[in-house]
Amino acid sequence: MQTLDINNLAPVLITVYDRLDCLQNAINSLKQNELAKYTYLYIVSDYAYDSSHIKTIESIREYIKSICGFKKIEGIFWDTNKGSFDSINDAIRYVFSKYEKIIVFEDDILVSNRFLEYMNKALEFYKQDKRIFSIASHTHYKNIIYNGYPYEMYTARMYSPWGTGMWRDRFYSIDFNLQGVDEFLNNKKEIAKFNAISNHMLPILRDMLDKGKKYGDVIICYNMFKTNRLTLYPIKPLSVNRGHDGRGEHCAMDNIWQNQALQNDFCPKMVENIELDSKISKNLYRAFYSYKRDIIIPLLKKLGIYKITRYLYKIIFKNKN
Repeated sequence: MQTLDINNLAPVLITVYDRLDCLQNAINSLKQNELAKYTYLYIVSDYAYDSSHIKTIESIREYIKSICGFKKIEGIFWDTNKGSFDSINDAIRYVFSKYEKIIVFEDDILVSNRFLEYMNKALEFYKQDKRIFSIASHTHYKNIIYNGYPYEMYTARMYSPWGTGMWRDRFYSIDFNLQGVDEFLNNKKEIAKFNAISNHMLPILRDMLDKGKKYGDVIICYNMFKTNRLTLYPIKPLSVNRGHDGRGEHCAMDNIWQNQALQNDFCPKMVENIELDSKISKNLYRAFYSYKRDIIIPLLKKLGIYKITRYLYKIIFKNKN
């Protein structure tokens, strides 16, 4: 049986901008873990990009200073607005200057009562398995695990930010500048391989490049594809995203994700040399498939009427409400 050294647990980093209630819920869920009192907690708070947010951010920082129930708590308070990408990445680098492993999630994530046990066991168990890029605590709400699958964990060629564990060497292997991405986008065979994982990643990658922005999740997915690495997932969700209420930066309204049930009292058994399962990979592909995104929108763009159709849809939807 795997045991944990309570003096060598991974620190937790939580990111927040202006959602005090979400942060409070995230902290309360994390406190339900027995290992919380042995865990170093870091919370990164970005500064306001709009002056109307200043009071809210000040109240969030006062709350952070009042948190107890952990071994040590440190607020990382930026004095200028970095934006979500740089705020998170700079905070991760700060924590990695002190530790070799980390657990990260945003303020809209709720975690199970054995989340810390699972994360710490997996980070220790798989640290020498260089195929494994990260440890995820979330899993898709659709039934992707087939009858007869023998393990309580599986691997996928996709990254999940909704509760993730990572090692310092994996993080610093990421090419955030995406060298060679132009050649990739002009290589039909490579694009076909990338889309075979899931069709939802390429449109986000193209959108990011077109807008000159950086989306950490898709950058990591692209890097995992280029280096043939995996993320490890539990078969039941040990974290859920409550940011699908319309307030989040990247998550739209979605009642199914918003109400996904959390699996308490469950910690998956670790499996040595766990391989990519082709049936689960196919089920994941189907789970992420979207007729609207993968068929309708590309067709409208090809016909040159996507923008006007989207505009009319918004007007019609607004009038209905």
